[in-house]
Amino acid sequence: MKDWLKLTSNEINLLDRNIPVLVPLGLVEAHGPHLAVSVDIDTAEYFCRKVAEETGAILAPCLPYGFADEMREYPGTLGVSAETLMKIIQDLCVRFCEQGFKKVIFITGHGANKVPCELAFYKVWEKHSDFKGICWNWWSDCGITGIHHADKGETEVAMAVGTRSEMKLVKDFTVKKPWYKIRSRYELDSESGGINGKPSQANLDNGIKIRDKVVKVLIEKVLQAF
Repeated sequence: MKDWLKLTSNEINLLDRNIPVLVPLGLVEAHGPHLAVSVDIDTAEYFCRKVAEETGAILAPCLPYGFADEMREYPGTLGVSAETLMKIIQDLCVRFCEQGFKKVIFITGHGANKVPCELAFYKVWEKHSDFKGICWNWWSDCGITGIHHADKGETEVAMAVGTRSEMKLVKDFTVKKPWYKIRSRYELDSESGGINGKPSQANLDNGIKIRDKVVKVLIEKVLQAF
């Protein structure tokens, strides 16, 4: 497998520039009392690695500090502003382009990362009009519906990719969202850790089925970039 971090400079320089680069994009974020804060990183890294192994795409290092939005006030959440993430992604994509890698695919485990990522592409195009970038989240962009934060579905997939899970500590909580976009989930409930759903109903076997479906869909999508 073409793992950027495991290659030497000379080996990277010999890579075919037509091969797409996969970048896992995560966030260190609270996911209730039952899941480690690594969920969004774990899912992004797992799916990128599996897809790279099956397609021959290049696996780049993970960006772990994504856009900390509604959950930023819960203990354990570590991220950056939307503006900062946009600039980081812009600079990273420019570096790829300068080395001849013009196809960059971000796979994110955190939905809010998508907007700053896509906005960054517009800045990249100012210097590199032939740049081809995309950002997919692993659920809705792969046809997986009904996934909410730290709920049954996300908990199942987190367990299936190896995230530390303490199900004896699990709590169910449903967010009653107003008509406007929420600024802070913490203000709605400071004890939930951002849960929106019933993680107590999570089933590992179902998580494995969802995980494997996501891998299959992502492989099909990435192969189109070759």
